[in-house]
Amino acid sequence: KFQNFVADNGIHWKFIVERAPWWGGFYERLVKTVKEPLRKILGKALLTFEELSTILSEVEVIVNNRPLTYVENDPGEPEPLTPAHFLELGYGDSKYPVHFIELIGSTAARESYKKRKTYQTLLLKQLWRRWKEQYLLQLKTVNHFKTPFLHKNLKLNDVVLVEGNVKSKLLWELGVIKEIFIGRDNNVRSCLIKTSKGLFKKPIQLLYPLEIE
Repeated sequence: KFQNFVADNGIHWKFIVERAPWWGGFYERLVKTVKEPLRKILGKALLTFEELSTILSEVEVIVNNRPLTYVENDPGEPEPLTPAHFLELGYGDSKYPVHFIELIGSTAARESYKKRKTYQTLLLKQLWRRWKEQYLLQLKTVNHFKTPFLHKNLKLNDVVLVEGNVKSKLLWELGVIKEIFIGRDNNVRSCLIKTSKGLFKKPIQLLYPLEIE
């Protein structure tokens, strides 16, 4: 059935050289950002098949809601454009992923389900934190290779990801550079950023380029 589906839809496979993941560029780096947290967080976790499926589904939501680039519905207020906008017809502004179903049963059963839900939620939070750290690191790494002196090239009206206190897995803060500040070495060291919450001065270490600029 799979081969028939591939043939009927004109899908052609293109393979990179074996054991050469760097040939895949950023998409291989993105795969790595998911595999490493999964291995570290779920490596020793005890989960049922359904629980594992639930967590993997939420991981899928997290990855597909990362900002690729932006659109400006209002001047000066960029909105993230994510893979989910292309994968889901009519995709809206969902703030949180679908969480675990509350099952109805006896008091003992409910307590058991609550404990399992708490355990799964804890694992998911750990996965989110590790994945976010890996993803942001890869963004800077890839752009560093494309533009070795990335921070020197920050300029007015650039749109960037702003590292802050946003804890939701689907809420990423975008900002527009309104002013740049040069250090004693004549390099850009901080910027005045406009976000939906106002104007903030941020060091370049907390500003990240988008996947698609």
